[in-house]
Amino acid sequence: MNKVKLRDLGERKAVKLLRDILSNKSIDITSMEDDCAVIDFGDEYLLVTTDMITQQAHIPEKTTPWQVGWHVVAINLSDIAGMGGEPLGLVVALGLSSNQDIKYLEGIAEGMNSCASNFGTSILGGDTKEAETLTLSGCAFGRVDRDKIMLRKGAKPEDLVAVTGKLGNGGSAYQSLKNDMNIEKAIKDLMEVYPRVKEGIALSKTKVVSSCMDISDGLASSIYQLSNLNELGFKLDLSQIPISNEAKAISMKLGMSDEELALYFGGDYELLITLKKEGLNTAQEALDEIGTELTPIGEVIKEKKNILIRDGVSTLLEDRGYEHFRWKS
Repeated sequence: MNKVKLRDLGERKAVKLLRDILSNKSIDITSMEDDCAVIDFGDEYLLVTTDMITQQAHIPEKTTPWQVGWHVVAINLSDIAGMGGEPLGLVVALGLSSNQDIKYLEGIAEGMNSCASNFGTSILGGDTKEAETLTLSGCAFGRVDRDKIMLRKGAKPEDLVAVTGKLGNGGSAYQSLKNDMNIEKAIKDLMEVYPRVKEGIALSKTKVVSSCMDISDGLASSIYQLSNLNELGFKLDLSQIPISNEAKAISMKLGMSDEELALYFGGDYELLITLKKEGLNTAQEALDEIGTELTPIGEVIKEKKNILIRDGVSTLLEDRGYEHFRWKS
């Protein structure tokens, strides 16, 4: 009998396999399907998340140690942001070669500290171990009022779909690296991501969001994850999706579609939300106060089918994006 490899499953099916095996004990109200584990903590929920980066999968050549440190903190805080949480702190485990220059370790620490401080939190501790490949694993803690938490599950038919900021910077940075174009800027865009912590808190306070997640693996992939969890479909209007100027410029230079960069590449770390139509103004006003755009890009539909409207023509939104064990450049 042929053995099933992780590359045959992909990350999301591998996580489901683990979820089906691991006992929940009913303290995690989201059954491991959300951006964070959620633990009942009196009048609040305690949020706990972990995310890991490795030299091979995440860290381009010429990345500075400061950028490595910033990145591992930022991606963990993005999960807290996706649930509307206020960060409480992080612990980070570092796997480094014994031959690594001590200055490199100092640079990582400075990057971690800079990112944590920027979002009003701190590094509480962690661990260091010898490793052949540079590996950093972060664990972030947050809190959110019970009545303000934003979960992935909760979308309803006729809800609007909206995103913060602009999409495509992650994809354009990846393509720039692949094609040896503006390497320094590409690394900066990939590694110095800016988690939407303030935006998540602001949206949670409005209480108009029915579901939310951060877009770390690409818009299309995120849509399919929400669709599967909510047993509903999504209809997106390509003309309404806010695509970054960088993505437009890179796609033009390379002769590819900016749609490809905005929908099917990871690394944007914006928030994807659903909300009732009457709540849109409230949500937009909340984000206007902190200088972030919230753009409606479609709606939730009853049929479990994800549609992309391009030039007035409805097509099936492809189910692809960044996924560990499967990703190929």
